[in-house]
Amino acid sequence: MKLFSYTLDNENYAIGVETDDINVDLSAALEIYQSAQGSKNPVMIPFLQMLIEMRYCSGELIKSVLSEPWVKSKKKEIEVPENFIIKPPVARPSKIICIGRNYKAHVKELDHKVPDKPLFFAKAPSAIIGHNENIVIPSWLDTRVDHEAELGVIIGKQIKNLNEDEVQDAIAGYTIVNDITARDMQKHDIKNGNPWFQSKSLDTFMPVGPYIIPADMLENPENLDITLKVNGEVRQQGNTKDMIFNIKQIVSHISGFMTLEPGDIIATGTPEGVSPIKPGDTVEITISGLGTLVNNVVKE
Repeated sequence: MKLFSYTLDNENYAIGVETDDINVDLSAALEIYQSAQGSKNPVMIPFLQMLIEMRYCSGELIKSVLSEPWVKSKKKEIEVPENFIIKPPVARPSKIICIGRNYKAHVKELDHKVPDKPLFFAKAPSAIIGHNENIVIPSWLDTRVDHEAELGVIIGKQIKNLNEDEVQDAIAGYTIVNDITARDMQKHDIKNGNPWFQSKSLDTFMPVGPYIIPADMLENPENLDITLKVNGEVRQQGNTKDMIFNIKQIVSHISGFMTLEPGDIIATGTPEGVSPIKPGDTVEITISGLGTLVNNVVKE
């Protein structure tokens, strides 16, 4: 089951569900479902962020809604129109936390040391773009910019100081992210003892999507193939089983430093093969079971 955020007019948003039959407008389906259950005041849930905050981002729960006869009989009312535009599944999380140096081969290719605990940094939520939106390299930036394909974890509830065995219940789902990095800027900051924030947070430097896969619908996030292509050429290939720190360790560790909120995104690190991108390139990231995130690169 794949959930997505979509719009028809770039103003009003709704929740879509990709099924074997049709793309379902979950917002409309939930309204019909609540009415069929006798609710006099149906709760409107127009976007994925709210679905996550209300803890309704459950594959089993959504299946039960879509299997309701009253919902199934309203196919025309709940079908997503063909001219829909996919938007970021979570457009403005309270924060984006990224894990650095979480694949040994990637650590080696950048000549860094393997960390003894998760190394994390923040990325500005304003950097987020969605599927088929452009990665825009600023006119003033004439140095190297890299792609970084990663598995994204979407937090499902407010958490703090979580034990590893409690992490699974705190995850709403998984998505694809591309941690675009102004590499020369980052190297300069590292050399001068400065944080990485600016090199990671330029507008459009965080493609996310196109889907969220509910946590209860993904059998094993610790064994997912990751492939990134630039103009059809494979640049990165890896598997989440090769992460130095697994998802439970990452989420537990971060929650010891800060409160994580519903919709927050954790990027779990990138495998080896990071390389420059330039205007005119098309970047595609495929993670098994999660779909393919596509973005073109342009100059401002």
